[in-house]
Amino acid sequence: MILCLDYKQLQLSSPWQRRSRQGRGRSGGTVGGGGGGIEHHLLSFRTKIKMPNKNFLNNPQTYSLDGIISSKEGQSQSCYLTKATIDRGVWTDINPLNQKLPMFVMQLVIVTSVTRLLLVIAKPLRQPPFVAEFLAGLLIGPSLTSHISGLQKFISDTIFATPRLMMMETVASLGLNYHVFFLGLEMDITAVTRVGRKALSIGISGSLFSFIVGAAFYIFGVPQYLQNYKMGFLYWGVVLSVTGIQPVGDLLVKHKLLQSEFGRVAMSSALVNGVISWLLLLISSAITCSKQLFFVSLLMAVLLAVFFCFVVRPAILWVIKETQEGEEFSESTVCVILTTVLFCGLLTDVCGLSSFYGAFMFGLIIPKDVLGDRFLTVLQGFVSDLLLPLFYCSVGMRTHLDSSTIHDKNDWTLMLQVTFLSFLPKLITTLAVCYFYKIPFREGIALGVLMNAKGILAPMALNWGYDHLALNRQAYTMMILPIALMTVVASPILGYLYKPTKHFLPSKHRTLQKLRPDAELRLLACIHELQTVPGIITLLEVSNATKRSPIVLFALQLIRLAKHTTALLIEHGPGGFGSQSSRSFDGQTDQVIAAFEKLEEANNMFSVQPLTAMSDYGSMHEDVCSIAEDKRATLILLPFHKRQTIHNQMEDMNPAYKDMNDNILANAPCSVGILVDRGIGISFRKEDDNDDGTIRICMIYIGGDDDREALTYAWRMAGHPRATLTVIQFSASESAASNIEPHDFAQDGGKVASATVDIATEKQLDADFISDFRQKSVEKEKVTYLEKESNNGAETVSIIKSLAESYDLFVVGRGLGMSSPLKSGLDDWSDFPELGSIGDLLISSDFPSTTSVLVVQQHVEKNPKKGRQSSSITSRGHKR
Repeated sequence: MILCLDYKQLQLSSPWQRRSRQGRGRSGGTVGGGGGGIEHHLLSFRTKIKMPNKNFLNNPQTYSLDGIISSKEGQSQSCYLTKATIDRGVWTDINPLNQKLPMFVMQLVIVTSVTRLLLVIAKPLRQPPFVAEFLAGLLIGPSLTSHISGLQKFISDTIFATPRLMMMETVASLGLNYHVFFLGLEMDITAVTRVGRKALSIGISGSLFSFIVGAAFYIFGVPQYLQNYKMGFLYWGVVLSVTGIQPVGDLLVKHKLLQSEFGRVAMSSALVNGVISWLLLLISSAITCSKQLFFVSLLMAVLLAVFFCFVVRPAILWVIKETQEGEEFSESTVCVILTTVLFCGLLTDVCGLSSFYGAFMFGLIIPKDVLGDRFLTVLQGFVSDLLLPLFYCSVGMRTHLDSSTIHDKNDWTLMLQVTFLSFLPKLITTLAVCYFYKIPFREGIALGVLMNAKGILAPMALNWGYDHLALNRQAYTMMILPIALMTVVASPILGYLYKPTKHFLPSKHRTLQKLRPDAELRLLACIHELQTVPGIITLLEVSNATKRSPIVLFALQLIRLAKHTTALLIEHGPGGFGSQSSRSFDGQTDQVIAAFEKLEEANNMFSVQPLTAMSDYGSMHEDVCSIAEDKRATLILLPFHKRQTIHNQMEDMNPAYKDMNDNILANAPCSVGILVDRGIGISFRKEDDNDDGTIRICMIYIGGDDDREALTYAWRMAGHPRATLTVIQFSASESAASNIEPHDFAQDGGKVASATVDIATEKQLDADFISDFRQKSVEKEKVTYLEKESNNGAETVSIIKSLAESYDLFVVGRGLGMSSPLKSGLDDWSDFPELGSIGDLLISSDFPSTTSVLVVQQHVEKNPKKGRQSSSITSRGHKR
C-alpha cells in the first residue's frame, strides 16, 4: 500500500489480481491484516484478472546517481526521497515531535497510560480486560475528543493527526499478529471433539443464527449501504456471531463460576463458537478479496493449513529440540519462533488472505507445553500490554460517534435498533437449547448474555471489512457500540443472577472420624511445584489403601493463571499426559501426571484422577474448595508454603501459597491436612541390610476434635505393613488442670473468636476416643501408646524435644479454638498459625531434628443447626 500526498491509494491484495482504487481521506495502514484503508468515496473501480500480477514484486521507485557522484567500477548508487532533520531537541526552532519516532513514542505513552487507568477502574467492577482496552481506544478517538475543543486540537488534530498514524498502525498490526498467535497457542482445537451436546448445540446454533440475522439486518435494515458496499453484510454477520473466549473465561473467574457446571458449558460453548467464527471470517475475507477467485483463495487456505501441519510444525519442533538449553530457550529458539510467526503471516497475506490467519494457524499447530510457561508469560506481557492497545486505538480512530457519521435522530434511532437487535439472536438460540435440555430459565438467560460477550475477533472483523471497502464509516461505527455494550452488561447480569459465594451442601463424608472403616477414602492432593510431589506420594503410600478401604485420589496441579490466559480446569483421561486428549499448560505437568499414574500402577488399590486447574492466586482456594465439594473429598492434602534447603533451613516457595492455604483452611468443605515435607520419603525408600524401610510415625495427642481427626488418620497409616505408630497423650497435672477456666478464648491471626467450651464433655470425648483406640490397638505390635504428664507449655516442649530423633513423621492436630495449659504460652510465639502451636514448634529452628510434620484440621459445619455430635464447641475461630 502506497499512501501519496493526494491520498490516492494503490491496493495490491495478492499476486492473483490487480485493482486500482481511489478513496479514503483518513488514515492508511495495515491494521487488521489487510491493505490500507481510508475514507470511502469510491470514484473508480476497475479489476483486471491476470495471474501472476506483473507488478507484484516491482521495486520501489528510485533515482540513479550514476554520473553525478563518482563510484568505483561495478558499483551503482541510487537514492529515494525522504526528509531528514537534525534533531537537537527543544533548544532549536525545530519541533522534535515532528519526527516520526518521537511522535510514535508519545502516542504509545498516551495509549498505554489511558489503557492502564481504565484497567484499574474496570477491575473492581469485575469487567474483563477487553472492555477496558476497547473503551480506551474509543476515548482517545474522535468519538470523545470531537466534543471537546481542547482535546480535539491536541489529540485528533495534533498527536493522532492523519499523517502521523501510519507508524502507529503498522506497529499495531505487528502486535495484532503476535496476539492472534498466542490465541491460537492457547486454544486446544481437539477439545471441540470432546464437548457435550449442550455446549455443541449452543455454540453452533448461536454462531450460525447470529450470522444470518446480522447479514439480513444489513441487507433489509440498512439498504442505503448496499449501493456501494454490497459485501458489508458478511462482516455484520461475523461480528454478531463472535463470542470472545477470553472475556467469557475472565467473567466466569471473576464471578467464581468457572468450576461449576454452568461455567463448563459456557467455556465449551465459547470454544465451539470461536472455531466457527474464525471459519466464517475466513470465508468472508476470501469473498471480499476476489469474488471471481473465491474458491482459489479457500483452496490456498486449505493447502497452507496442510503445509503448516506437515512441514512447518515438524521443522519448528526440530529447531526447538536442537537449540533448547535445558529448561530455558536459547536466543536462537526465540528468534526462530518469532520470525516464523511473521513468515506464516506473510504466506497467507501473499495468497490473498489476512496475515493474522497465518499467525493464528501457526499458534494452533504448536503445542503450548513445548514453548513453556515462562516463554509465554514474558512475550504475552510485552505484546498484550504494550502493542495491542495500539490496535484498539486504531479502532477508536475509525469510530466517529459525532455529527460526521450520526447526522440526525434517525441515525441515533438506527444505532439503538442495531444495538438492541444484536442481543437477540444468541439469547433466543441459547434459551431454545436450554429449554430442550431442561436447563433452568434463569441459567439460560445468563448463558445467553454471556455468549454475547465479544472478544478481539469482532473489531478485527470490522477492520478487515473497512480496509477492503466492504464497510463505510457509518456501517463501521454502527456496529462498534454493540460490541462494547454487549460485553459490559454481561458482568452485572451475571452478578445479579449468581451470588459470588458458594454454600456447600452438608455431607456425611466430611471427616475421617465419621468415615466407615469399609468406605473408600476420597483424597484431593494439591500440587504447587514438582518438588512437592515425592513427599505427597510417600504420604499417600503410607495411607494404607486396601481392598476393604481403597483410596480414590484426585491429583490437582495448581497453575497460576497467566494474565492473558483463560482460566481452565482440565480432567486428564487415562494416559492423559501422553495422549492428545489434553494439552499441557506447564512444562512440569507431564511429570506430575506421570508420577501419580506410576503410583496407581504400583498399587491397584489406588484410583487416580489427574486434574489441572489454572486460576489466579486470589481465587485459587475457591477452585480447590469447589473441586473438593464436587468430588466429595474427605481430606484435602496441601504442601506447606516453605521447603527445606540443603542446609536444613526453611525457605519460601511462594508467599501466595501461604495465603491460599489459609483461605482453604477457613473455607474447606472437608478436613484438611498440611504436609511439611522434610524428607519423609528417604527412610521409606531405604531397603538395605541395616534398614528395612520402615517409617516411624508419632502422633502427639493434646485433645480436641483436630487431634481426634489426626489420630484417626494416623491409625489408618498404622495398618501399612512398613509403618509403626507411637501415640503420645499429654495430660495436665492436677495443679495445671485446676487452673483451667470454664470459658476460654481462641485467637487466630489477630482475630479473636469466642468459644464456649464444656470442659467435662471435652474430657469425656477424649477419654472415650483414647479408650476405644487402646482397645483396638492392644494386639497391634507396631502400635505403642504412651502417656506424658505436663504442668505447662515449657514442660510440653521439653518432652517433645526429647523425642525428636526417634521418628520420621509427626502427626498432630491443628488445635484451633482449643485452649489448654499444656500449650500455655506457645500460641503467643507461633510464627505459622496454620500449623497450630505444636506444628509450629516441630518445624522451628530451635527443634533439634528435621522431621516431616503432618498437621490435620477437622472439618466443622458453618453455623450448624445443632450442636456438634462429638463436641460441645459451638464455634471455632477461622481466619478469613
